[in-house]
Amino acid sequence: MPFIIARRSEIQNGSIQITDLFPNVSQRNLVNDPTGQGPFYVRVANIGATGRTRPFIKTNVNNSTEFLQSCNGLVAYLIANVEADVGGADDALTVPEAEEIATGILARVRAGQTLTLANINAVCAGVSAASGLDQGDSTGSVSSILSILAGEDYTVNAGAPIQDAGGDFVNGIDPGTLGTTMRNLVPNDSSWKISFAEGTLGGLVGAQDPKKTFGGVNSATPLLTVYNDDGTIYAG
Repeated sequence: MPFIIARRSEIQNGSIQITDLFPNVSQRNLVNDPTGQGPFYVRVANIGATGRTRPFIKTNVNNSTEFLQSCNGLVAYLIANVEADVGGADDALTVPEAEEIATGILARVRAGQTLTLANINAVCAGVSAASGLDQGDSTGSVSSILSILAGEDYTVNAGAPIQDAGGDFVNGIDPGTLGTTMRNLVPNDSSWKISFAEGTLGGLVGAQDPKKTFGGVNSATPLLTVYNDDGTIYAG
């Protein structure tokens, strides 16, 4: 499915809404119309590198590690799903390593660049040798990363294992939960495509008038980017 992702850092949750998607939730016929598409409120990514819900790691007496408390965001997702130093130590990412990868991914968003599997894996490998979403025992996916960047929450419970007593990344099923609170675009729906081509969405993904201020900033940089589920950029 397509993902609408906030490109500029001054965007806040709810500060941008796309109002020309059909059917509108408040106007749709509950019997005849499909699931409401609009209004669509743009949300920002929870990186999870600061605050009370950032990851804290507990080292147990046998040297295995786990999440000390419930945490959420992109950093938590990376720690839970990406193996570090594949073919070497095969251990878990540290918090600083996960934060550096999250920063690298977000930098691509700010630059309006693609976020394909190869792109994200390159960011991961630049921090920890040979690591990536599908490398070694990693269990990450591009679609989950895009969901988080589009404002969906990802939560890991306290006690979820990260690394075993031998220092190996704990592989298997993703220990966290990806939320389902976002209003998703339907790939084959014409409403958002029309909006992209000639409506509100198109105006937000295109160059902005630098004479007009948004969030206290004058910039020609587009406010949003629409990503396909493989991390390529939707161009119409």
